[in-house]
Amino acid sequence: MLFTELILAIMKAVNRQRTISSPYHLIKGKKSGQTIQDIGYFGLYPYFGVLPKLDKKAYDQAVQRLFSQGYLMANEQVIDLSEKALELNIRASSLNGWKYRGNENIFLSRLSLIVQTFSHISQQVKSFDPVVTDEEVQSWVKKYLSRIQFRDLAVAQAFKEELLTTLTDTEISETHKMILMERLTGFGLSGLTWQQIAESKNLSILDAQLMAVEALHGWMAAIERSKPQLLIGLMEGIIQQSSLTETAQRTEKLFDRGFSLEQIASLRQLKSSTIEDHFVELAMNDPYFNYTPFVNSDLYEAIIAESKRQKTKRLREIKEHLPEASYFQIRLALAIKEEQG
Repeated sequence: MLFTELILAIMKAVNRQRTISSPYHLIKGKKSGQTIQDIGYFGLYPYFGVLPKLDKKAYDQAVQRLFSQGYLMANEQVIDLSEKALELNIRASSLNGWKYRGNENIFLSRLSLIVQTFSHISQQVKSFDPVVTDEEVQSWVKKYLSRIQFRDLAVAQAFKEELLTTLTDTEISETHKMILMERLTGFGLSGLTWQQIAESKNLSILDAQLMAVEALHGWMAAIERSKPQLLIGLMEGIIQQSSLTETAQRTEKLFDRGFSLEQIASLRQLKSSTIEDHFVELAMNDPYFNYTPFVNSDLYEAIIAESKRQKTKRLREIKEHLPEASYFQIRLALAIKEEQG
């Protein structure tokens, strides 16, 4: 997936319902109430936080190219896609941002240092400058290598075979695979910079970085499925154990203990609006979430019906026809999975 394809994939999901900057916040992984709820509203889980260091200027330049290429129409209020954009077929992607939430970088750092170590050990070189300087990663890798008896050359060979087998089995292009391999450092061979990789493949740096994330997500999923003896160890702590953000998890625990929204806000010393964001996130992710303390069944049905009638999830447009509903109640109702409601 190229960077402009990523933007268009998000824009197609939220067309005429969100502003031109909303994809930027999603791609960076902003944990605001608006961004979190949009993930659930529009099914944008794959794209969350895939480029956390994305520069706003680079995003704006890409958006301007979409305007100049005829994919976007002028509209000061919302994203407004042209027929050309709506008819565009965007290929399937292995991105899974909500599941991994940036932890693919930890996986790659561990892998890079392990590969570098095996490469030097195989040449009987015991001392080298580690390619990864993060002390937490270094400490983890030392423990891992000790556990698998890394000085045994048969172990190094088995690791290499698992790496090649799982990467071969991953449904991504050869270009994706090459980008990952070219980032690795070994004995007498330095990993390439993003600039070098991009130039060699006639890509922008953002395209190369996004393709690396896409490749990692696909590869990690393949490792999860096949559970190879050595590589599966690198997945330790990588997968999010909860679909909720950490702060929403704390609110959930208090709610389960019987505290009200107002009491939770007081106990946690947070604004009520922040706790409301957490409840919207809970409704979005928990199929058994009890929404009745906040919105009765009749009002819930009315909100859903109005959203469908207008074909919108824009809160203001729904509230204009349902003034008795609060914005929080509308957000909560829209976040609830249809099979639950």
